[in-house]
Amino acid sequence: MSDVRDLLHRLARLLSTTPTVCDADAVAALLADLALVRRVLEGREIALMSRLAELADVDDSIDPERINAAATARPARAGAASARRARAATSSPELRRALDAGSLSGDFLDAWQTAIGLLPEHRRAELASLEASLVAVAIAERWTIDRFRDRLRHESRRIEDDGGQGRLDRQRRGAGVRAWTDRQSGMWCLSGRFDPETALSLQQRVADELERVFHGERPASCPADPLLAQDWLRARALANLINGLGGAVGDPEMIIVIDQRTYERGEHASTRVDCGGLEVPLDVIRAIAGRARFVPVVIDRHGTVIRQGAPVGSYRSVFDSLAHPVALDHGRTRRVASRHQRRAMRAMYRRCPVPGCERHVSLTEAHHVQYWELGGPTDLANLLPLCRHHHDRAHAERWQIEVHLDRSLTIRRRGRVTMSTGPPAAQWV
Repeated sequence: MSDVRDLLHRLARLLSTTPTVCDADAVAALLADLALVRRVLEGREIALMSRLAELADVDDSIDPERINAAATARPARAGAASARRARAATSSPELRRALDAGSLSGDFLDAWQTAIGLLPEHRRAELASLEASLVAVAIAERWTIDRFRDRLRHESRRIEDDGGQGRLDRQRRGAGVRAWTDRQSGMWCLSGRFDPETALSLQQRVADELERVFHGERPASCPADPLLAQDWLRARALANLINGLGGAVGDPEMIIVIDQRTYERGEHASTRVDCGGLEVPLDVIRAIAGRARFVPVVIDRHGTVIRQGAPVGSYRSVFDSLAHPVALDHGRTRRVASRHQRRAMRAMYRRCPVPGCERHVSLTEAHHVQYWELGGPTDLANLLPLCRHHHDRAHAERWQIEVHLDRSLTIRRRGRVTMSTGPPAAQWV
C-alpha cells in the first residue's frame, strides 16, 4: 500500500485547503492528491472484497455483492462490479500491487481482464506473461487508460497472429442489443454491440441517412442549437431506417490513406485503411470490395491532406480517382463542412486534436478556427475536428486557435497560450 503517512498528509491537505484561495498550480496539486487517494481507496475496496470472498467460501450465508451494495448504499450492479474486480485481482498480482500502491486505477485492471478474456484460452498465458512489463511501463510513462487499452490490443493481435479473424469470430458471438425505458425521463433507450464487419454497413447507413435528413426540412421539434440538432437528427435517421423510411444506401465506406511517397514514388511507407474507427481484418475488406466505397486520400509527412479523390467501387481504381481530386475548400458558399472535408479530417486525425483528449475522430464535429460569424471560410485549412466537449468549450470560452503550416496547434485563451500540440501524424505513432 502507498506510504500511510504520505497518504494521510495528502488527505489532510485536501480537506484543509480552501479551494477559493488556490491558484491554478495549487488546484492541480490538489487534484493529483485526489487522484492518488481515489486509486488507493479503489485498491482497498478490492482487498476488502477479496476478504469477503474468502469468508464466503467457508460461510454460505455471506454474500459479498449484497454486503457491498448495502454498506455503500449503491445499486446491486455496483456491488457485482466490485466483486468481479476482486476476483480478477487474485490472478493479476502485478496490477494488484499497483492498485494497492495507488499507482494505477481499477480501470487498468478492468481493461486487462477484458483483453485476457478476448483471447482464446490457449493464448491467454502469453499475454499474462507480459503483465509485469506492461504495468511497469504504464506506471513509468504515466499512461492513460486509453493508451493502455491500445497497447493491449496491439499485443493481442501480435499473439493471435491470424489477421484478426479469431477476434472477429468472437465479436460476432458477443453481439447483442438491450432496450429499456428510462424511469426518470420516460425515454426509450437502446444500447447495442456489433461486430466490426456488421458495423461497417450499419454505421454507414446511419451516416448516409443523417446526411439526407440534415439537408431536408426540419420539424419544429428539432433543437435550434446546432450541436443538439446533430444528435436529434441522428436519432431521427436511425428511426427512419428501423421504420423503413430511410433513403440511404449504406455501402461500407473505407478511406485509403496514402502517404505522399507512395503516391509519388511507390514507396509504401505508411499507407493505411480507415474504417471509421473499426478494426476490420484485411480479408474482410477484400471480401466486401465489390459492395464498398473506397475514398483515396494523400497525406504529406505531417499527416496533412494534400489531395483527395472521389469514392470509387474498387481499390484498384483509387489512383485513377486521385487524378481528378475533389474540392476541399468552399469559402463562404457554405457554412457546414462537406462530406469530402469530413473524410479528409478522418484521414488526418485519429482523435480530437486537443492535447490529452482521446475521443475518436468519428465522434467529432467540424469547428471553424476563424469563426464563421467573423468571416471564417469553410476551407479545410480552417477546419478542425473537435469532440463535443471541446467544441462547446472553444465557443463558450472563445478560444483563439492557430493552425500552423504542418497543422500543429497553438491554443490561446484571453491572449495567453494554454495548450499546444504537434501535427496530425503524431497521433498515429
